[in-house]
Amino acid sequence: MSDVNNTDNGDGVAERALREGLRATALSPEAVQRIRSATQAEWRSRVQAPSKAGARTRRLSMAAAASVLMLAAALGWNVFMANTADGGAVLGALARFDSPGLVESGYLRRDVAMNSGAPLRAGQTFDVRGDSLITLAGGGNLRLARASSIEVLAANAVKLTRGELYVDIPIGSRASDRFMVVTPAGEFRHVGTQFAVALVNGVTRLRVREGSVQWNATDGESTVNAGTEVTIDANRTVTRRPIATAGRDWAWAESLAPEIEIENRPLQEFLVWFSRETGRKLVLADDEVRRQTTTIRMHGNVRGLTAMEALSAVMAATTLRFELPEGAIRVSSARDSKTASS
Repeated sequence: MSDVNNTDNGDGVAERALREGLRATALSPEAVQRIRSATQAEWRSRVQAPSKAGARTRRLSMAAAASVLMLAAALGWNVFMANTADGGAVLGALARFDSPGLVESGYLRRDVAMNSGAPLRAGQTFDVRGDSLITLAGGGNLRLARASSIEVLAANAVKLTRGELYVDIPIGSRASDRFMVVTPAGEFRHVGTQFAVALVNGVTRLRVREGSVQWNATDGESTVNAGTEVTIDANRTVTRRPIATAGRDWAWAESLAPEIEIENRPLQEFLVWFSRETGRKLVLADDEVRRQTTTIRMHGNVRGLTAMEALSAVMAATTLRFELPEGAIRVSSARDSKTASS
């Protein structure tokens, strides 16, 4: 078992304070295009003026184009300044990431790498350059796969524009604040669940691992239950099929599982955590094994270990044994294991 220490890879205090003070929503692509089109139109109209105007006309053309550019910059700055007063509702905080991590992108400023603990706010857009774990302010967590891109819409909503994300909100949490993922195929709202949403070659894919997801599309609503995959292509063709809740399809999300503190905690808590994080059903061999899982106290830590590595380390310190049949984890006593093998 090992300890893992995260280091701050950010900017200095002054730069960080300046960045937080000036954080704002960037111009939308549509706004940028409108400004660009207006500038180009003005430039063409002036440059293509009759040649008899001579040098004076060309000078006026350059001045006019420059004025348009200054206006565009002013508009951009006004939008920028209008949004600095309200930093936006907090979605959550960056808990952990694989280098180079999460980068806030913008049209009017350089990309900014996010530090561990940094808040994600409504109005911000992020490129995911390393798998990242977000602790949601309202409960649960959000996991972002490398090469993804998201926009934070509100404290309980994100828009996926590229890649894949995984939502883990345990049943019973956020009862009055349903978390939502927005995609070209519609909105996916959690109903106490674990699910993954991906955009792959123009196809939106939903995989539900636990609980259920409410899918709101332009042509209606439907509920997608655990063990189901739904794909929606650009022509709105919908395909559903059953999927396993454990296995390689979920490996990247499992690698970002929030760490569990085990010191002086009952073994049962760890087994329940492992079961959820790997999508496996927990099976206890008998009442005696069930009693032992509640009375055995763990010590040490499993920081930096994968779920499978943590399972091996924890169980090695007990007299119990585990097996991993398809889709399950079965825990039994050593005596039962010997009897089964004889």
